[in-house]
Amino acid sequence: MKFDLLVKLKLRTCFLAVTCFLSFSAIQAQTKSVKGVVSADGEPMIGATIIVKGTSTGTQTDFDGNYTIKVKTGGVLVFKYIGFLSKEIVVGKSSTINVSLVEDTTNLDEIIVIGYGTQKKKEVTGAVVQVSNEAISKIGTADLGAALQGLIAGVNVTASSGAPGADSNILIRGLSSVTGNSSPLYVVDGIPFASDPKLSMSEIETIDVLKDAASASIYGTRGSGGVILITTKKGKVGQMKISANQYYGLQSITSGVPTVNVEESLYIRFLAAASQPNGTTYGNTWTPIEYDRYSLTNETYLQPKIENDYAPVQNYGLSISGGSKGLTYNVVGSFFSQDGTIINSGYDRANIRANTQFEKGNWKISTGLGFRIEEQSYAPWNIITTALKYQPYQSDIDPNADIIDNAGPGNSVETQNLSNTAALFKQTDKRNGERLDGSINAVYKISDHFNFTTRAGVSYNNDTRVRINPLFTAYDEDGNVIPQQTRSGVYNQSIRATSQTLENVIDYSQSFGDHNVKAVVAYSSEKYTYSTFAAQKFDLISNDVTVLNGATLDPSATSGTGWGQDRTNSLIGMIGRLQYNYKGKYLFSASIRRDGSSRFSKANRWGTFPSVTAGWNVSDENWFEPVKDIVSSLKFRAGLGTTGNQSFLDYSNAATIKLANDYVFGTEGDDNLALGATQEAFANKNVKWETSEQLNLGFDLSFLRNSFKLTGDFYQTNKKDMLMPLLLPPTTGASGGTNETVVLNVGDMENTGYEFALNYSHRGVESGFNWNLGGTFSQNTNVVSKMSGSNKIAFLPGSQVVLGVPNEDLVSVLAEGYEAGAFFVIKTDGIIRTEEELIEYQTIQPTARLGDLRYIDYNNDNTISNADRQYAGSGTPEFEIGLNMSFDYKGFDFYMQWYSAQGGEIINGTKAYAYKHGTHKDLVYQWTPQNPTSNIPTNRGRDHENYRGYTDFWIQDGSFIRLRTVNIGYTVPNEYFGDLNITKFRVFLAAQNPLTITEYDGYDPEVGNSNFSSRGIDKGNYPISSQFRIGIQLDF
Repeated sequence: MKFDLLVKLKLRTCFLAVTCFLSFSAIQAQTKSVKGVVSADGEPMIGATIIVKGTSTGTQTDFDGNYTIKVKTGGVLVFKYIGFLSKEIVVGKSSTINVSLVEDTTNLDEIIVIGYGTQKKKEVTGAVVQVSNEAISKIGTADLGAALQGLIAGVNVTASSGAPGADSNILIRGLSSVTGNSSPLYVVDGIPFASDPKLSMSEIETIDVLKDAASASIYGTRGSGGVILITTKKGKVGQMKISANQYYGLQSITSGVPTVNVEESLYIRFLAAASQPNGTTYGNTWTPIEYDRYSLTNETYLQPKIENDYAPVQNYGLSISGGSKGLTYNVVGSFFSQDGTIINSGYDRANIRANTQFEKGNWKISTGLGFRIEEQSYAPWNIITTALKYQPYQSDIDPNADIIDNAGPGNSVETQNLSNTAALFKQTDKRNGERLDGSINAVYKISDHFNFTTRAGVSYNNDTRVRINPLFTAYDEDGNVIPQQTRSGVYNQSIRATSQTLENVIDYSQSFGDHNVKAVVAYSSEKYTYSTFAAQKFDLISNDVTVLNGATLDPSATSGTGWGQDRTNSLIGMIGRLQYNYKGKYLFSASIRRDGSSRFSKANRWGTFPSVTAGWNVSDENWFEPVKDIVSSLKFRAGLGTTGNQSFLDYSNAATIKLANDYVFGTEGDDNLALGATQEAFANKNVKWETSEQLNLGFDLSFLRNSFKLTGDFYQTNKKDMLMPLLLPPTTGASGGTNETVVLNVGDMENTGYEFALNYSHRGVESGFNWNLGGTFSQNTNVVSKMSGSNKIAFLPGSQVVLGVPNEDLVSVLAEGYEAGAFFVIKTDGIIRTEEELIEYQTIQPTARLGDLRYIDYNNDNTISNADRQYAGSGTPEFEIGLNMSFDYKGFDFYMQWYSAQGGEIINGTKAYAYKHGTHKDLVYQWTPQNPTSNIPTNRGRDHENYRGYTDFWIQDGSFIRLRTVNIGYTVPNEYFGDLNITKFRVFLAAQNPLTITEYDGYDPEVGNSNFSSRGIDKGNYPISSQFRIGIQLDF
């Protein structure tokens, strides 16, 4: 009995305990409504999936990233979005759960644009690299080339000039042509552009670069320099989104050429006088003070006067996008303005682009319309070298004046040049341009496997340029007018260019079990027209009347000149491509393009450009599974492709004639002047396509769930039948300029190189600390393997080091066995310091004296001539390195990029020019009997052999390391804005080119040029500036 009671009490106790537990659990597990916002990098995510773990209950976010879901307390919500890491959160007491997702670095389904189609990154077999808008926006530049510098292995970018609006020079895998155009082809939304399309960075969604010939051969003759495929931003389904950005900054020149003051200048001239055999200077018996008695009262330095310190740079952007199912839109507008750091220079650009996409039934139609207005002001001609040679004891120049009194003695060379120098300060050279481009892309889905695409594009470009050389009057000390050596005048030019593109494409895609096949056939037609007219007149009547008719000429002078030119060229291409893969593991692609160009004669008009590539995703093999925790993916790639080149002037295959070469017709006494015509240029009907065959071997490797990624490529390019204009002898009667040349297939060239790109990405899902470290390495070796004919070396026009010297001073060459643009100079062997050295050297150069440079008689013929020139490197770097690092934490973000070019040489032409004119500070320490250990040759006047540009005395190491970009920002949390609908507000500070490490003592070691013959030759190039900016980014 007692036992039964005890048992009953225990059972009741257990029952009460269980009841209490179950009641508590029921309270805990009751269903409630949870809401929140799903975002990524502060942006709402449309269509993100939220699922209650272990159930079929789920929902998606709306246009603003909002969601609402019923879930039991203690349940687990799983947040998912394609391309991002999933996130699981246990539901607690709070009814609001906001989630931020991070990108999944293991995602290999990234879509790459490959030309006439797209492809999953995992299936790409060529050397193709994609750069996002996020990456290029961090650089903060209006120039596409500058934005890409150091980001892509194998893409060499050098600044042709630091001038506002100047394009960078882009070489993909080395020099692709010796005819002057090695630039890549630009393709914007499927439409090819002949040059940089000058888009604002806010218009661009992605940039895909086709580096190897196998990938670029789909563009045939246009792909020899590589291809840059630009995809512009498109609208997305959802509520209207407005984004705005703005920055303002200041620029300055951080380096220069050291020049002398008045005392040092007079000292150098006295030394020059003392060093002359007859004790005179420059052929005059006057000392500098006697020559110009005002020399001690002046203190003039023109370098600071031509520089514009703290020049402003600013950018404004606004975009509006959105749409509904079936119709989306994106409109981007921007304005960029940059004042030059050199006087009278600047660049303003306004861009607007509208993209729409319409889908209904089997049709998908996309349109794009872009409009650009530019105003570019160029710095006065040779203003940097003019400032370098200006003596500090000369009269000061007022940039706002039209006259100058007491300029000095009238028989002084410096005085006679003064009016020309002063006029440069008021010279204006302005270009205004408008460009309109439009495209339409219509895709019709024929069936589940076939699509038909027709694409048309038109662009219209109109440029006008006006250069005004102002009237300037200088009076000598006696009040006489000093003639202006460069005549005042007006130059007007108008250029109109149009392009038309039409393409029809049929693509096929189907899977047969594990076998996947894609095929493309296409037809492409392109037409380009170019028309220009220019006129020039001299002798302005006043600087207030600067129109063409405001210039009048001396009656005895020839009247103004005018000329024009019209050109047209066309291209037709037929394209085919087949792609195959088995389970995405074994990859194969083959393409062929047949191009016809109007630039060739009928016999050689057509060229055929095939390619084949293969790849193997090793990591997809079953036997690879044991190591996948360490090696996430491994792919090998191989490709062989051919591209063509037709980069020479239109009508070079036809002899041209010129009118207005009059002649006398008739017998003596009854003769008349008749209108005549002569052959102006010669032709080569046998000129044929220049072709490039390239082998590419590469791999893609990733570790630790793709946190580490390494890509490597080796390539070898064999260029055959190089096109090059060769100079004709005067006996041919060619009329001059480009007409003195004829285009020939002159030889072969090879490019060999290695490329590596390494990236590490860490996503701190729990800590919120994310960081990324990336690096690139590129090495390219170029060699001219064959020169046709008996002449194995050709000096390149335009490669003089010092301005105003004859063609005998050319230094860049095409020579068999050396890189294109190699420097061939006369080498030096120090200074002649002793009488013994002088006597020995005078057997080679009888006029030599103590303190002169000693040149090496390379061919031992006891004379110094061009035959003594030797190889001395080139302006092309041996290798390049790019390094970038970024991190973000709780709204703070930081980005830094370094770039380095190592091993290239620079010929310091600015230094040579300052030596030549006796203004470089080094000359204070020149060799004299009292300073016998100096390595600086004695100053003997501007025309002495000591200062000729074709020697190695001016060659310096051009290696440098540059901190290109630093960007620090903070994104304000959205909750601070309440109901203002602000989804992102970021403020930032940025610096561009704040630090350069180099041993080069010129303006800047980044010496590029649009013509490879002048690469590495510093002739007073517009210097690159440092920038410091502050800006904001705002999204609604």
